[in-house]
Amino acid sequence: MYNEYLYLLISYLLGSIPFGLILSECFGKGNLRQTGSKNIGSTNVLRTQGKTLGALTLLLDFSKAFFPCYFFTTNNELCNLLIILAPTLGHIFPIWLKFKGGKGVATYFGTITAISWSIGISMVTLWLVVFIMTRISSVSCLMSIIWSLAVFQWNYNGTYKIEKFFILFLLVIIIIIKHRDNICRLWNNEEKKI
Repeated sequence: MYNEYLYLLISYLLGSIPFGLILSECFGKGNLRQTGSKNIGSTNVLRTQGKTLGALTLLLDFSKAFFPCYFFTTNNELCNLLIILAPTLGHIFPIWLKFKGGKGVATYFGTITAISWSIGISMVTLWLVVFIMTRISSVSCLMSIIWSLAVFQWNYNGTYKIEKFFILFLLVIIIIIKHRDNICRLWNNEEKKI
């Protein structure tokens, strides 16, 4: 019983690790929260710290959600569902940063890929296509996470489909809310390209 909650706690704490901030402090150009968009995610790292740290941040943020969602399985199905939720919530609301974190797209990628490789691949493919066309990260992110819900509903045939869909839907809503400033800039045609 205690292992179930331990897995849940570890999933949240892993998600809470601000890799972008850590990498920027150790190898980059100072405090990430004082440069660019002041966000701790990979897009701001890319813009302010360079491609190498941006790519590494993306990989680590993806991994900190993928590994617990893929490997942590308990006999408690509710706990398993919460484990799916925990890493992305940890990234968005990290305990180490007074619950002020990133926007959660990379961790959501990790989560959905742990659930279904095919959905994760289709999501990344759409992100790349839209990004190549627009050069706007927020557009790519928003379209790909919404797309993932549709693909999940059409193609996922695993256990607890409705419950998992609800968890993913909740995460997508939170991520969209975190992108509200980006959405306003897009509406006003003021969003920066990369």
